[in-house]
Amino acid sequence: MGVETTSVLQAWMALAIAMLSLVVWRVNRIGRRPANYPPGPPTLPLIGNLHQMPKANGHLQFQKWAREYGPVYSLMLGPKVMVVLSSDVAVKDLLDKRSAIYSSRPEFYLAQTILSRGLRPLFMVRQYIPFLSSKEYGSMVRMVRKLAHSVLNVTVARSYVPYQDLEIKAMLMGLLDSPESFINHIRRYTTSLTTQMAFGYRTPTSEDPNLIEMFDGAR
Repeated sequence: MGVETTSVLQAWMALAIAMLSLVVWRVNRIGRRPANYPPGPPTLPLIGNLHQMPKANGHLQFQKWAREYGPVYSLMLGPKVMVVLSSDVAVKDLLDKRSAIYSSRPEFYLAQTILSRGLRPLFMVRQYIPFLSSKEYGSMVRMVRKLAHSVLNVTVARSYVPYQDLEIKAMLMGLLDSPESFINHIRRYTTSLTTQMAFGYRTPTSEDPNLIEMFDGAR
């Protein structure tokens, strides 16, 4: 009986040691850059490159890393990998020519599922397909991409140039008149350009009722 008890204890101890070793191994890999990812600055265990993320003037640090590691590099934010594209060629090659595999984004459950019931195009992501190891775009995503392409292709985009010219001039005039309201002018510009192209009406001032209702309703 004593021998059997000892054998059982030894088996449990071996299992506990194996599980502990696995946990230590997994934790030790957090923050490390996977071998098949683009290069990047050296990492620290657990935190990766979090300690190197700039608190101000971030674009300068990102430019510095681009000069050191090339136009496509990666940063480890704890267990998450962030791939940075720092040239127009890299952006066009990966997000335009290969958009079918690289244009997805992390899932935002609150924004996509709760607030918009899965219909907010900005937050649409790939969906897991049973029995497949990869993700695929669902029919809703493909439909939205097709609709977006129909109104944002190169030919149609040329018709938006007069709208852009008008709204840019209005924004510059606003900045000259009241530079302290910089954010309001940018907000009015982006909103007015969008509503003019999509719905056919402008938001000429930052006090426009449509603009106020839109931003107050989004809070």
